[in-house]
Amino acid sequence: MNTFSFVRNQTVGITLAFLSVTMNSFSQINSHQLNTNLTAIQKKSNLPGFAVGIIKNDSVIFSEGYGFADKKKRLPYTPETIQPIASVSKTFIGFALMKAVDLGYFTLETDINEILPFKITNPNYPKDKIRIKDLATHTSGLIDNDTTYIKAYCLGTKPSMELKTFLENYYLEGGKYYSKANFGNSEAGKEYKYSNIASSLAAYLIETKAGIPFYEFTDKYIFTPMKMSNTSWFYNEKNGSNYALLYEVNKQSLPIYKELLNKDKSLKSYSCITYPDGSLKSSVSDLLKYLRIMIKGYSNNSDLLTTESFKKLFEKQYNDNNMPAEMSPSEPNRAIFWAYNRKGKLSHNGSDPGVTSFISFDPNTRVGKVLLINTQIEGDDNIRTVEFCKQIIMEIENFEKGL
Repeated sequence: MNTFSFVRNQTVGITLAFLSVTMNSFSQINSHQLNTNLTAIQKKSNLPGFAVGIIKNDSVIFSEGYGFADKKKRLPYTPETIQPIASVSKTFIGFALMKAVDLGYFTLETDINEILPFKITNPNYPKDKIRIKDLATHTSGLIDNDTTYIKAYCLGTKPSMELKTFLENYYLEGGKYYSKANFGNSEAGKEYKYSNIASSLAAYLIETKAGIPFYEFTDKYIFTPMKMSNTSWFYNEKNGSNYALLYEVNKQSLPIYKELLNKDKSLKSYSCITYPDGSLKSSVSDLLKYLRIMIKGYSNNSDLLTTESFKKLFEKQYNDNNMPAEMSPSEPNRAIFWAYNRKGKLSHNGSDPGVTSFISFDPNTRVGKVLLINTQIEGDDNIRTVEFCKQIIMEIENFEKGL
């Protein structure tokens, strides 16, 4: 975990537990028992609130909330509660990329410099060709310089700078944020290096070709057709009463928390310039709608993308002959902004100040799962927090065994 570990990196430690744990020592439980068990966990935990959603095929099997969206006001956390979903947002970049492919904007093999209004060159490999696919699989050679990336965060409900301006200043020599530390030491496609900024660059490619902001593109082609009325990249006053407060229950030593934290350990509103990589705000109820489409699309049963684009969205990008270096053993293959875990499930997870998120679906059983928590697992002295999250995950996995 790097110095700025809270910054939209994939949540570590309990990821595998959510996505693939098997519990032979537990018996199967029904939805009533799952609800009872999760209620008991929340009551003894230090978690402010959370919600769980489970879907199979086209049907919601389980959807419940626990604890509080606002502890002071005693507002319950429900499946309709809205909060940031951190890096789960990147799966929406993936869907948007494939929609852009359907619209004829580019292919996954297109060189990014054929689209961008400015040219990006890795100084370590000045003749390198970076494809859109490389951005979508975190193998582009464009990496996060954490000292700079943390500056993309700011207080308030809107980013302090346009996405294009930040990207130009980050990737172009002479720019305010330019550094050789923004680039990796491997050619594109050769090494896995998770990058938030490169993910937002993929979103900017869509914006460039579409001629509209990325947030408008996703409203038009994703949120509206999927009827995700509680989902948006920025704060929406119409849904004001449904937003959760975010909290930090662990000690956080980074200086930024001096600005973010209120006395009651809730967080002030914050935003990020590179919003596509992790600023999406949604609810468990809306994410279940999204998962329904993902499962249908995997089974060639949705018209929101062409059959070929759904296939490409979920296709394993690597095999033994072209496997990039540094791929995680827990996620041994990649799709387009989705990861394949060891059990063959498609998944993503996320972490941000006050946020923990998990989403996954099993292409064989067609069971999908969502877990949102309005606090962060990472931090100092986080053993207790991790333990309660593990308990939640174990109960969810135990329930899934019986579906």
